[in-house]
Amino acid sequence: MTDSSAPTSRPRAERYRALVVGALRWIAAGAVLGTGVSLALLSVWSPKGATDTAFALGALVLGFGVTAWSSAVGMGRTIERMKGRLNVSSGWTEASAREAFFVVSWTGAGWVVAAALTSIALGV
Repeated sequence: MTDSSAPTSRPRAERYRALVVGALRWIAAGAVLGTGVSLALLSVWSPKGATDTAFALGALVLGFGVTAWSSAVGMGRTIERMKGRLNVSSGWTEASAREAFFVVSWTGAGWVVAAALTSIALGV
C-alpha cells in the first residue's frame, strides 16, 4: 500500500501544476525584490546605475541558485550516503536542498526580470 501524501503517488499533472504554481510564487517574490532594490538604489545612483546594480545582484542570486541546485541534484545521493557512513546527524537531505535552491533560483529569475522592466519603465 502506498502513502497518498508521498510526492510520487500524485498524478504527474498535479505535480507539474504544483511546480508551476511554486515557481510563479517565487518569481513574484523576486520581482518585488528586484523592483524594490532598483527603486531603493535610485537614492544613491542614477536610474541606469541603480537598475544595472539591481540586475547584477539578481543575476548573482540566480546564478548561485542554479549552481547550487545542480550540485544538489548531481551530488545529493552521494552526500546522503556519506552522511550515513560517517554517522553524521544533520537535517540535510537531497530533496530539501533541491527545494531550497529551487526557491533561490526562481527568486533570482524574478529579480532579474523586474530589474530589467524597471530599467525600461525609467527609460534607461
